[in-house]
Amino acid sequence: MLFPLLLACLNPALTAPEAAAAPGTYNLGGSLYIQVYKDPSTVAAALAHDHIIQAKGWSGTATIDLADLSTCSMDISVPVDTLVVDATPIRENLGYTTFPKDSEREDIKKEMLSEDQLNGTKYKDITWKTTKCEMMGERVNMTGDLTIRGKSKTLTLPMSVKQDEVSFHAKGAVAIKATDFGFEAYSAGFGALKNQNRMLLSVSVHGKP
Repeated sequence: MLFPLLLACLNPALTAPEAAAAPGTYNLGGSLYIQVYKDPSTVAAALAHDHIIQAKGWSGTATIDLADLSTCSMDISVPVDTLVVDATPIRENLGYTTFPKDSEREDIKKEMLSEDQLNGTKYKDITWKTTKCEMMGERVNMTGDLTIRGKSKTLTLPMSVKQDEVSFHAKGAVAIKATDFGFEAYSAGFGALKNQNRMLLSVSVHGKP
Protein backbone atom coordinates (compact mmCIF):
# COMPACT_ATOMS: atom_id res chain seq x y z
CA MET A 1 0.00 0.00 0.00
CA LEU A 2 1.97 2.92 -0.77
CA PHE A 3 1.95 5.07 -3.52
CA PRO A 4 1.37 4.74 -7.22
CA LEU A 5 1.15 8.03 -8.89
CA LEU A 6 0.67 10.33 -11.97
CA LEU A 7 -2.04 12.49 -13.14
CA ALA A 8 -3.26 12.09 -16.61
CA CYS A 9 -4.55 15.57 -17.20
CA LEU A 10 -2.32 18.56 -16.88
CA ASN A 11 -3.66 21.97 -17.79
CA PRO A 12 -1.27 22.93 -20.60
CA ALA A 13 -1.34 26.66 -20.05
CA LEU A 14 2.11 28.22 -20.16
CA THR A 15 3.03 31.85 -20.20
CA ALA A 16 5.14 32.56 -23.28
CA PRO A 17 8.83 33.16 -22.50
CA GLU A 18 8.82 36.64 -23.99
CA ALA A 19 5.98 37.63 -21.66
CA ALA A 20 7.58 36.16 -18.57
CA ALA A 21 8.44 38.16 -15.50
CA ALA A 22 12.00 38.65 -14.32
CA PRO A 23 13.59 35.74 -12.45
CA GLY A 24 11.87 35.20 -9.13
CA THR A 25 12.30 33.03 -6.07
CA TYR A 26 9.07 31.87 -4.49
CA ASN A 27 8.04 30.22 -1.25
CA LEU A 28 5.68 27.49 -2.33
CA GLY A 29 2.23 26.44 -1.21
CA GLY A 30 -0.36 24.23 -2.86
CA SER A 31 -1.18 20.55 -3.20
CA LEU A 32 1.07 17.49 -3.36
CA TYR A 33 -0.34 13.98 -3.35
CA ILE A 34 0.26 10.44 -4.53
CA GLN A 35 -2.38 8.09 -5.85
CA VAL A 36 -1.81 4.46 -4.92
CA TYR A 37 -3.80 1.93 -6.89
CA LYS A 38 -5.01 -1.48 -5.80
CA ASP A 39 -4.33 -4.51 -7.98
CA PRO A 40 -7.78 -5.37 -9.38
CA SER A 41 -6.73 -8.89 -10.34
CA THR A 42 -6.32 -10.19 -6.78
CA VAL A 43 -8.81 -12.44 -5.00
CA ALA A 44 -9.69 -9.84 -2.35
CA ALA A 45 -9.60 -6.77 -4.62
CA ALA A 46 -13.24 -5.94 -3.81
CA LEU A 47 -12.23 -5.37 -0.18
CA ALA A 48 -9.46 -2.92 -1.06
CA HIS A 49 -9.32 0.77 -1.97
CA ASP A 50 -7.24 2.99 -4.16
CA HIS A 51 -5.52 5.44 -1.83
CA ILE A 52 -4.68 9.15 -1.83
CA ILE A 53 -1.58 10.04 0.17
CA GLN A 54 -1.57 13.81 0.72
CA ALA A 55 1.39 15.91 1.84
CA LYS A 56 0.85 18.25 4.79
CA GLY A 57 3.33 20.44 6.62
CA TRP A 58 5.70 20.46 3.65
CA SER A 59 8.04 23.26 2.60
CA GLY A 60 9.45 24.30 -0.75
CA THR A 61 10.97 27.03 -2.87
CA ALA A 62 11.20 27.62 -6.61
CA THR A 63 13.30 29.94 -8.74
CA ILE A 64 12.19 30.41 -12.32
CA ASP A 65 12.48 32.79 -15.28
CA LEU A 66 10.62 31.47 -18.31
CA ALA A 67 12.90 33.52 -20.56
CA ASP A 68 16.02 31.82 -19.17
CA LEU A 69 15.43 28.34 -17.79
CA SER A 70 19.09 27.97 -16.83
CA THR A 71 18.08 29.74 -13.60
CA CYS A 72 15.23 27.30 -12.88
CA SER A 73 15.14 25.26 -9.67
CA MET A 74 12.60 23.71 -7.34
CA ASP A 75 13.23 22.15 -3.92
CA ILE A 76 10.50 20.46 -1.88
CA SER A 77 10.69 18.58 1.43
CA VAL A 78 7.81 16.53 2.87
CA PRO A 79 7.93 15.05 6.40
CA VAL A 80 6.51 11.53 6.18
CA ASP A 81 4.92 11.59 9.64
CA THR A 82 2.53 14.36 8.54
CA LEU A 83 1.27 12.53 5.45
CA VAL A 84 -2.52 12.30 5.40
CA VAL A 85 -4.20 9.14 4.11
CA ASP A 86 -7.50 9.15 2.23
CA ALA A 87 -8.94 12.44 3.48
CA THR A 88 -12.57 12.69 2.39
CA PRO A 89 -12.34 16.14 0.70
CA ILE A 90 -9.55 15.15 -1.70
CA ARG A 91 -11.19 11.81 -2.49
CA GLU A 92 -14.39 13.67 -3.34
CA ASN A 93 -12.49 16.19 -5.49
CA LEU A 94 -10.84 13.38 -7.44
CA GLY A 95 -14.14 11.61 -8.04
CA TYR A 96 -13.81 8.71 -5.60
CA THR A 97 -17.02 7.30 -4.16
CA THR A 98 -15.57 5.19 -1.34
CA PHE A 99 -14.41 6.73 1.92
CA PRO A 100 -12.44 4.62 4.43
CA LYS A 101 -13.37 4.98 8.08
CA ASP A 102 -11.03 6.83 10.46
CA SER A 103 -9.92 3.54 12.01
CA GLU A 104 -9.09 2.17 8.55
CA ARG A 105 -7.17 5.31 7.67
CA GLU A 106 -5.12 5.00 10.87
CA ASP A 107 -4.29 1.38 10.06
CA ILE A 108 -3.32 2.29 6.49
CA LYS A 109 -0.99 5.05 7.66
CA LYS A 110 0.61 2.78 10.25
CA GLU A 111 1.30 0.19 7.57
CA MET A 112 2.51 2.87 5.13
CA LEU A 113 5.14 4.05 7.62
CA SER A 114 6.21 0.54 8.60
CA GLU A 115 9.75 -0.73 8.13
CA ASP A 116 9.06 -2.61 4.90
CA GLN A 117 7.22 0.33 3.35
CA LEU A 118 8.32 3.97 3.89
CA ASN A 119 10.19 3.09 7.08
CA GLY A 120 9.22 6.41 8.61
CA THR A 121 11.25 5.86 11.77
CA LYS A 122 14.51 5.85 9.79
CA TYR A 123 13.67 8.01 6.76
CA LYS A 124 11.96 11.19 7.94
CA ASP A 125 11.46 13.09 4.68
CA ILE A 126 10.57 12.77 1.02
CA THR A 127 12.45 15.33 -1.09
CA TRP A 128 12.45 16.66 -4.64
CA LYS A 129 15.36 18.69 -6.05
CA THR A 130 15.59 19.74 -9.68
CA THR A 131 18.81 19.53 -11.67
CA LYS A 132 17.62 21.17 -14.91
CA CYS A 133 14.57 22.63 -16.65
CA GLU A 134 13.81 22.58 -20.38
CA MET A 135 10.99 24.00 -22.47
CA MET A 136 9.08 21.23 -24.24
CA GLY A 137 6.22 22.55 -26.33
CA GLU A 138 3.90 24.37 -23.97
CA ARG A 139 5.34 22.84 -20.82
CA VAL A 140 8.49 23.03 -18.77
CA ASN A 141 10.14 19.66 -18.17
CA MET A 142 11.65 19.75 -14.70
CA THR A 143 14.25 17.01 -14.26
CA GLY A 144 15.46 16.23 -10.79
CA ASP A 145 15.96 13.73 -8.01
CA LEU A 146 13.03 12.37 -6.03
CA THR A 147 14.17 10.75 -2.78
CA ILE A 148 11.88 8.34 -0.95
CA ARG A 149 12.98 5.99 1.81
CA GLY A 150 16.55 7.24 1.44
CA LYS A 151 16.81 6.21 -2.21
CA SER A 152 16.92 8.75 -5.07
CA LYS A 153 15.50 8.35 -8.56
CA THR A 154 16.06 10.85 -11.37
CA LEU A 155 12.83 11.63 -13.20
CA THR A 156 11.30 14.31 -15.37
CA LEU A 157 8.15 16.11 -14.25
CA PRO A 158 6.27 17.92 -17.09
CA MET A 159 4.80 21.12 -15.68
CA SER A 160 2.36 23.65 -17.03
CA VAL A 161 3.63 26.99 -15.74
CA LYS A 162 2.17 30.46 -15.36
CA GLN A 163 4.23 33.39 -14.14
CA ASP A 164 3.68 37.11 -13.87
CA GLU A 165 5.17 39.98 -11.87
CA VAL A 166 3.57 38.87 -8.61
CA SER A 167 2.94 35.13 -8.72
CA PHE A 168 3.99 31.72 -9.98
CA HIS A 169 1.86 28.62 -10.62
CA ALA A 170 2.98 25.17 -11.78
CA LYS A 171 1.06 21.94 -12.20
CA GLY A 172 2.07 18.47 -13.34
CA ALA A 173 2.25 14.77 -12.56
CA VAL A 174 4.53 11.81 -13.07
CA ALA A 175 4.28 8.06 -12.57
CA ILE A 176 6.66 6.37 -10.16
CA LYS A 177 7.24 2.82 -8.93
CA ALA A 178 7.64 1.62 -5.36
CA THR A 179 10.47 -0.69 -6.43
CA ASP A 180 12.46 2.30 -7.74
CA PHE A 181 12.73 3.41 -4.11
CA GLY A 182 13.68 0.13 -2.51
CA PHE A 183 10.39 -1.36 -1.36
CA GLU A 184 7.65 -3.60 -2.71
CA ALA A 185 4.05 -2.50 -3.14
CA TYR A 186 1.94 -3.39 -0.12
CA SER A 187 0.62 -6.95 -0.08
CA ALA A 188 -1.44 -8.93 2.47
CA GLY A 189 -3.02 -12.35 2.77
CA PHE A 190 -0.28 -14.02 0.75
CA GLY A 191 -1.09 -11.77 -2.21
CA ALA A 192 -4.87 -12.01 -1.95
CA LEU A 193 -4.86 -8.23 -1.56
CA LYS A 194 -2.13 -5.93 -2.84
CA ASN A 195 -1.33 -2.62 -4.47
CA GLN A 196 0.13 -2.03 -7.89
CA ASN A 197 3.80 -1.14 -8.12
CA ARG A 198 2.97 2.00 -10.15
CA MET A 199 1.82 5.15 -8.38
CA LEU A 200 0.99 8.67 -9.60
CA LEU A 201 2.61 11.75 -8.06
CA SER A 202 0.71 15.00 -8.60
CA VAL A 203 2.10 18.48 -7.96
CA SER A 204 0.13 21.73 -8.05
CA VAL A 205 2.10 24.58 -6.48
CA HIS A 206 1.94 28.35 -6.32
CA GLY A 207 3.97 31.09 -4.75
CA LYS A 208 4.78 34.74 -4.44
CA PRO A 209 8.24 36.33 -4.27
